[in-house]
Parts: sequence; structure tokens; C-alpha cells
Amino acid sequence: MTKIHGSKQTFLDADDDTAMEFLNTVADIAADRTYQKLKNFIHHQSTNRYQHCLNVAWYTFLWCKKMGLNHVSAARGAMCHDFYLYDNAEFYKTGMRHAVVHPRYALLNTRLHFRTDQVMEDCILHHMWPAGLGRPITPEGVVVTVADKYCASLEWGTKQAEKWAAYEKEYREKHGS
Repeated sequence: MTKIHGSKQTFLDADDDTAMEFLNTVADIAADRTYQKLKNFIHHQSTNRYQHCLNVAWYTFLWCKKMGLNHVSAARGAMCHDFYLYDNAEFYKTGMRHAVVHPRYALLNTRLHFRTDQVMEDCILHHMWPAGLGRPITPEGVVVTVADKYCASLEWGTKQAEKWAAYEKEYREKHGS
């Protein structure tokens, strides 16, 4: 839990007040035994679901804080937005729409493990907009939606860049360029 995709920020510097405030905001979630199971699920091909949620929560925290929004509830909602414990590949075989179902599972799990508020619940339920359950009601929910898309792009793009680099290396080795 020290590095965020697309950021130079690490959480190793205890002198960074913003990083410490963020860590204090999400520490109970990150430490929860059930929540820790998210580390076992691949997410966006290049990371795990735990790291993805941490990425989204960090950007949400920063952006909401800068905009004067409820950065604490928004970051906590972002941390829990994908708090579901099933394998996406297996779920897709059911024919149900993941974009609609997983926010409900995430909210259920969040309510079982943590105290929530309206902002957190909006961030969790509506983060898949426009593909999911409807658009966010709160400004913080909009920020989580954008942060989720941003982080997914970074994470997915990382894997694609690695694949292209391997293809290029293989091509150069075969063709001597």
C-alpha cells in the first residue's frame, strides 16, 4: 500500500500531511480482514482490486479536498466502491450485468463492515455511471465516477503498454532493428 498508479506519491513519507490524512481516513477499511481479500482478485489486468480501490480513493481524496467537497466520505466511498468478493471472469458466465450488480454487492459488504453515510453510499452505488444504476446524486459521487474511469485507464493501459513493449522487443530481435 505504498504506491498509487500514475502518481509519484508514495505513503512512506510520514512528513507528508496529505498522505497521512488520507491514510488515517481509510486505515480501518484497508486493515479489515474481509476487505483484505480484495488483494486476491485481479482487476483491470495489471493490478488487484484492493490496489484499484486504493488508487481511486487517493485521487478522489485529493480532488474532493481541492474542490472543498466532503473528501473524507468520498475517499471512504471510493475505497469501498468495488468491495465485492467474486471473480469477474466467473461472474460474466452468469449473463448478469456486472456494471449493475457489483455496486449493490459492494454497498452490502460496506454496510456489513463499516458505518456509511449518504455520500459514501452514492459513491458506491453510482460509480459505474453511465453503464450502471444511474448517475451520481452528490458531487463527490461524480468525482468517484471520474476517478474510477481515470484509474481503470491507467491500470489497463499499464498492461497494454507492457504487452506492446514485449511485442516490439520480439520484433526487433527477429528483424534486427
